[in-house]
Amino acid sequence: MHYTLIILCLAFASVSYSQEVKIQSNSSNTSLPYKLLTQAIERAGLSYSHPYNNFKDITDARMLNDLQNKQLDVIWSMTSRQLEENYQAVYIPLFRGLLGMRVALVKAQNRELFSSVTSLQDLKRYTAGQGKTWPDTKILNANQLPVVTTLKYPNLFPMLEGERFDYFPRGVNEPWDEIANHSELDLIVEPHLIIKYTAPLYFFVNKNNLTLHQQLSDALNEMIDDGTFNAMFLADSQVQTVLSKANLSSRRVIELENPTLSSNTPNKNSPLWFNPFQ
Repeated sequence: MHYTLIILCLAFASVSYSQEVKIQSNSSNTSLPYKLLTQAIERAGLSYSHPYNNFKDITDARMLNDLQNKQLDVIWSMTSRQLEENYQAVYIPLFRGLLGMRVALVKAQNRELFSSVTSLQDLKRYTAGQGKTWPDTKILNANQLPVVTTLKYPNLFPMLEGERFDYFPRGVNEPWDEIANHSELDLIVEPHLIIKYTAPLYFFVNKNNLTLHQQLSDALNEMIDDGTFNAMFLADSQVQTVLSKANLSSRRVIELENPTLSSNTPNKNSPLWFNPFQ
């Protein structure tokens, strides 16, 4: 009887996540995390749905709450120790570390804002804009950089244009699409600086959803092993824009400490990370 119970439990665990995987995005998403996630879900033999398909401007706080309450099954987010305590991370950096290499969106008239910035102390003269609940905000605060925050990501662009703050740090894969999406605002990518810290973007599932976590981990590792992950990464339009437009080798680098990282962060020498300076 004891062995029968164990076998039944194992069998149940192996199929316990076979329903549709509810993901944070809408079906028109073209981002790399979305493509990697849907590919991993399909490799795991699962299907997926989009609970937010008819919504706009969903806050991070709403998504985290829905993940906790099982209204969502998977989100992706830049990690922090607190997030990893509350949710289960899949420890594969989806942008291979690019998200922690930050360039600044500024008003076009402020193109030379950082032309004389050579140190963290210099950078402290300027105020950044960030999302109130973003892990980046804690990193900037920990490095004693002034920050203005808002709960809603779309608000940051008119706030920058309206001079509520001086610059909007973005992952090097992000700002060119954002400029195109806000063409009514006169914004550019500041050309002189990179603000760099370790900031992996992970998939997260509910702490109790161990089966889905294992299925996603297995599928992503299979994609890494057969080259699919790297091919999708290099083919991504944002990554290609980084390599063609960011001029990383000509920028000064300001290193920040990230005190929010957990000990589960992949080793800095792991091939999971990408080095665009090479």
